[in-house]
Amino acid sequence: MKNRSFNPTLIFISLLLSSSFLGCNSGDEKSDAYGNFEAVEVIVSSEGQGRIIDLKIEEGDKINEGEKVGQIDTVLLQLQKEEVEANIAALGARVMSIHEQIAVYEAQKKKLLIDKDRLEKLFANEAATQQQLDNVNSSLAINERQLEATKRKIKDSNKATMSQYEPLSRKVDLINEQISRCSIVTPVKGTVLQKFAEKGEMTSMGRPLYKLADLSTLKVKAYASASQLASIKVGQKVTVLTDSKEGEMNQTEGIIEWISDKAEFTPKTIQTKEERVSLIYAFKVKVKNKEGYFRIGMPAEINFK
Repeated sequence: MKNRSFNPTLIFISLLLSSSFLGCNSGDEKSDAYGNFEAVEVIVSSEGQGRIIDLKIEEGDKINEGEKVGQIDTVLLQLQKEEVEANIAALGARVMSIHEQIAVYEAQKKKLLIDKDRLEKLFANEAATQQQLDNVNSSLAINERQLEATKRKIKDSNKATMSQYEPLSRKVDLINEQISRCSIVTPVKGTVLQKFAEKGEMTSMGRPLYKLADLSTLKVKAYASASQLASIKVGQKVTVLTDSKEGEMNQTEGIIEWISDKAEFTPKTIQTKEERVSLIYAFKVKVKNKEGYFRIGMPAEINFK
């Protein structure tokens, strides 16, 4: 068997080239910051109270802002509204009956004036006595006082009636508002992440019904050390790296939209260049999720350059 010669110089050069190559690869793969995707989540709660008679959403559904997705039973509210409207109608009937009393006194006054005119003509022809004429004038004076008293009574009664009408009409407005809030309407555009209630269940004001978020734009919350703060600013474009099927990193452009002004200790789940006891600052990068590839909680890396 032929012995091969041992050359230390060649082995040293080979090791040096290998370590240099590995060092370059590790430097290229190392990112400036690490974090996870998150979204602005909105929990839609019930604004009414009663049984849910319709809730036509499922987790994963995409719904638009202002879209009606459900309904809470309003039978009791409708009955309350009808009761208040009946009380308002009764107030109108009371006002009409008072006006009828005025009509009675005015009819009496009209008849007394006719009698007075007839007696004055008879008295001029000496066919009627002074006492008869005085009686008619006295009746007219009494009628005038009764009419004035009735008018004052009507004014006071109408004032009291109108004082009842105002709160009753406000109550109708309140019930109408409660009825409208029994319609479950989505306040923002987004995708349903979680559903907390089902059709047929009883709900109350403030009870969560479902949670949604707009997944068209997500945010990566990451952390930077104090020494890295000089390299970033709000509005700066950065590169967001995520894993792909081929083992390579997908690159997406993002924009820094927020940098915390308060330092905190390094979270245990975050790995940075410095020791864990060092202080870091949180920041958020806004990323367009055009193809829907990114998911809430997905890990991501950030390169500032």
